[in-house]
Amino acid sequence: MKAFYLAALLLAVIGGVASKESRDQPVQDVGLSEYVSNCSDGWRITGYFTPIESDYGSTETSQIDVAGVGKTSFNADFLRVVFSDQNGFGEGWGKTRFGWYLGNYNGRWHKSSDPLDANNSALRPNSVAVDNALIPNGSVVTVPGLPDGFGKTGFIADDVGVTVHGKHIDVYTGEGKAAEHEMDRVTFEDDDDLQRVCFQRPQDNK
Repeated sequence: MKAFYLAALLLAVIGGVASKESRDQPVQDVGLSEYVSNCSDGWRITGYFTPIESDYGSTETSQIDVAGVGKTSFNADFLRVVFSDQNGFGEGWGKTRFGWYLGNYNGRWHKSSDPLDANNSALRPNSVAVDNALIPNGSVVTVPGLPDGFGKTGFIADDVGVTVHGKHIDVYTGEGKAAEHEMDRVTFEDDDDLQRVCFQRPQDNK
């Protein structure tokens, strides 16, 4: 019965959160903590978000070549947050003033109707990036020590990141300045703040 309940719950989470409306909602308590196993301590927790071009007031612009679009100018600060040439990484995707999303991967800029995860699917409010050598793709992850509803959320491990290696979880917090603030609140990187993380592999969720 527990396996049936968990499977139904996971289908509801996966099936209902990819739209823009669901991206704008806060993370949800999906009630999975009692089923989660494979717990260990000493994890770094960080966050990432989707910047929105209209939130950046600088008048400096930069022109880039977007696959399928051509050369287009965008706010320079916005572009640096999405992807920094100097650092070799950024937030991954950003929402442009045109309403579509801009991302940088495989050495060039791309357009999408949604911000995408590593599987080319729309990012969900409860997505996390993980090192798949430690946590398999599709696992359900909980971090009980996170503040407010984040600590009760069953995250889906469906993303990876250039800087996410070893015992490191990167939590997707949504779009815009409010999401950037949430990103700061879920960040626990100091040695004294390392967190306990639990996960359940996809095959255990059936």
